[in-house]
Amino acid sequence: MFTLTMTDYKISPSTMANQVANQLKKMIIEGALVPEQRLNERELCEQLNVSRTPLREAYRILQADGLIQIKPQKGAVVIKKTNEDIENIFELLAVLEGLAIRQAVANASAEEIAGIVKMHQEVEERFQKNDVSGYFEKSIGCHIAINRAAHNPFLTEIYDKLNLQVQAIRYKTNLDSNEILQSVREHASFIQALQERDAELAERRICEHMRRKKNTNMPD
Repeated sequence: MFTLTMTDYKISPSTMANQVANQLKKMIIEGALVPEQRLNERELCEQLNVSRTPLREAYRILQADGLIQIKPQKGAVVIKKTNEDIENIFELLAVLEGLAIRQAVANASAEEIAGIVKMHQEVEERFQKNDVSGYFEKSIGCHIAINRAAHNPFLTEIYDKLNLQVQAIRYKTNLDSNEILQSVREHASFIQALQERDAELAERRICEHMRRKKNTNMPD
């Protein structure tokens, strides 16, 4: 089992609202901010070394992304996904990822595919080093790179919004080394099919991977 250590989330005073929002997203994904937690403006301003103005602008970005809800008289609260939410999102992601890899087989350049292969090698390296955060970043990066290689901006827009909704849930499963090993093997399988330009096989393998991830990420 991997152990999760706290990350230094402090950022410079010159950071703009988008950068503050990205840091808050990281905190939500890695569990520093948990579902149903009320965000304390004063504490976050101190921790991130920012004023209230960019923090409040960041709140609006996160609300648009579906990660927090700003409630009257209560402030910002991290959204908790229901079991039905999780199941529905993963089912949609399986369809979207299947379509993305099928289109990537047809549309990706040799350089793009080589880049995805290289990123998967980095996934394996992070796994070997027990680098949970680094593994997760590269693993998600592989999925995003496949999506981009499809060259379908409408698919990308929908995928990015949905994918963000479950990253915090997926991060927790990365504390289990057996789960990570299974995911690494599945990644190798669908990326190999992508390399071979086998659209049907690539789509089937990535859909199987995503539906297994749905089962893994559903609460007991």
